[in-house]
Order: sequence, then C-alpha cells, then structure tokens
Amino acid sequence: MRTVYLIRHGIAMEREEFSGSDLERPLTRSGTEKALQAMKGLSRLLKDRTEVPRSLTSPAIRARQTAEVFWKAYGGKANSETEETLRPGANCLDYLKAMIYSSLGETEALLIFGHEPDISETCALLLNLHRIPDYSRLWNTREPHMETFSELQHWLPSDEGEHTVVEGAMSFQIKKAGAVRFTIDNSGAVLEALLPPRTLRSMA
Repeated sequence: MRTVYLIRHGIAMEREEFSGSDLERPLTRSGTEKALQAMKGLSRLLKDRTEVPRSLTSPAIRARQTAEVFWKAYGGKANSETEETLRPGANCLDYLKAMIYSSLGETEALLIFGHEPDISETCALLLNLHRIPDYSRLWNTREPHMETFSELQHWLPSDEGEHTVVEGAMSFQIKKAGAVRFTIDNSGAVLEALLPPRTLRSMA
C-alpha cells in the first residue's frame, strides 16, 4: 500500500494576462504567498504522520513552482522530479501510472503536483478501481501493463458521450493549492482526506 497526495498548483497568472505558452504561465506573487501557507500546513501534516515526501510535478511552471514552494516549507532536501505525462490535460491513467510505478521507499509518500480537471477525474477513477476486473494485474509488473491500460481506456469519458465511472462521478474540484490524500494498493484506493487550502493554512 502507498500513500499519494494529489495537489493542485497555486494561483497563477490568467491566460489573458500572459503572452507566452500556457506551460510557462507562472504563479502570481499572491499565489506564491498563499501556496506557501498551504504547503506549510501540508508539510506539518506529513511530519506528524512521519511520512517522507517524494514529489512528481507537471512540467508546467505553475506546478513546478508550487512543488518548489512545498520543499521550501518542508525545509528538507528537495526530492522532486518533473513528469512530462502530467502536463495540463493529462489522462487520469497517466496519474494512475505515476502512482503505481513510481519507486517509493517504505516510509515515503508520493506528492503529485498537477492540474484540474485532471485531478478530480483521477479521483473519480481511483474511487472506482475496485469495479474494474483487471485493475489488480497492474501491480504484477514493474513497468506499465499496456494491455490492461488499454482496457482501462473504456472506463474513461469518450467523445461519444458514453457513461463511464469517471463521467459525472465527482461533484467537487480541488481548489488551487489544495490537496487530496489517497491510499492505493492492488485491491483499489481509499480517499482518506480532502485538504482544501483553507484547512491546510489552518494547520500551518
């Protein structure tokens, strides 16, 4: 079993205000300050739970900056990697692959810094993993089991509007600099905590 935190990036510049690529859109000064307070609360939570963080981040600047803010708040040596597949608009199966196949130590928790609606769609998939017959096969290989992931595509929203476990399954969004904590193993996933930024800031 592993513990995973899905964390939305902090408040960034609006698209209309930024002339560069969307991937280069940075956090605002206020967004950085608010994210820092939230990440102080998250780091305290991790320390209270004796979880050692390891982080993956979207290549988007706003997500990478939020990860940097977390490590500043945590005060330890940064242990973070950029994962190209987690860029904005990532498929929730990309998040699932990161959760299962990232190398984690026994006391480590995986922090994934990403985007909406990708995170809430991933939450919807996680809460329905136990309904997917072939899901447990993913844990039997060191590399992604592509045949099984191909089958899992049928559980995702489609252009034809077919009903799936993800579509309409969640009615909330993760706020900017907010987080959600899951535990996940070969039998499925458990939603352990919703951590909106206000809650995290109160824990700082």
